Amino acid sequence: MFDRAWTWVTPLGGALIVFGTVLWVTPPGFGAIVDVVFGSPRGASADAAAFVLGAAGSLALVTLVVLAIVSIGIEFALRLRKRA
Repeated sequence: MFDRAWTWVTPLGGALIVFGTVLWVTPPGFGAIVDVVFGSPRGASADAAAFVLGAAGSLALVTLVVLAIVSIGIEFALRLRKRA
């Protein structure tokens, strides 16, 4: 599986879109990445950064898995159709 480029690009793109959207709409947003990677956040700022990165990561992972399963299913159906 994953022979064609769209079968792996689509899940990755979807996961990146979900990750970016969650960061965009949830405070502190993209600043959470900077706080965690380059700084040492403390207090409420650290809690918010951990929450937004955890939520974005878990939703992106679920999206990646679901879209990968759908892509494999579509590719499998196309192969069966091509054989018939």
